[in-house]
Amino acid sequence: GCSSLARRQGPVCPPLPFAFGMVIPISATANGSIESLPEDARNALGKVKYCVFGLWAFGMLAFFLNPISALSTVLLAIFGTFLLSEDPQMVACYNCLRQSLVGQCCGAGGLSMLTPFVLFSGVNAVVDGLQLVQVFSMAGSAAFQYPAVVILLGTWVCETLSAVLSWRALKAVIPTIPGPGGPDGYQPLSGGSGFSSGGGAGGGG
Repeated sequence: GCSSLARRQGPVCPPLPFAFGMVIPISATANGSIESLPEDARNALGKVKYCVFGLWAFGMLAFFLNPISALSTVLLAIFGTFLLSEDPQMVACYNCLRQSLVGQCCGAGGLSMLTPFVLFSGVNAVVDGLQLVQVFSMAGSAAFQYPAVVILLGTWVCETLSAVLSWRALKAVIPTIPGPGGPDGYQPLSGGSGFSSGGGAGGGG
């Protein structure tokens, strides 16, 4: 029935954080102003803004149906708001959140939220996508009769676009982030020989 479809208890994928961790360096925490980014990265984050608007809208709608299941969507919208704290259309919402208890947990915002936002939106998109597959495999097109399914679909679209667009921005930022192994933020495994930027193997020979 409607209540079973509205309950977002889809499959859980424990390996996902590991998969994202293998692709994105854990130390890739950006800082500075969005205005300092290359034009392509700024444009990508400009589009993320509309995804964050969608996340707020769908998150609030989902909250009235199931507050617990809406929590991840609202948290992602908060992350996005802090990421885009410099945007004139976001600054009022950011300032309100910044004075709250949530704001004390998220820090100053800006580019420091880029890596968490990429990870969070990516994991949410995969989990919600699996839930949609499960729902539509059971109910087919009849699932569109339920508001919870329509909200979940809209949320998934926003999460997916957020993950793709913010990842584009992060790719432009990663080369500029100093890490323990150099500008690339990587270092050789213990006991193994590293490789120089020119591709040669480090170590004696």
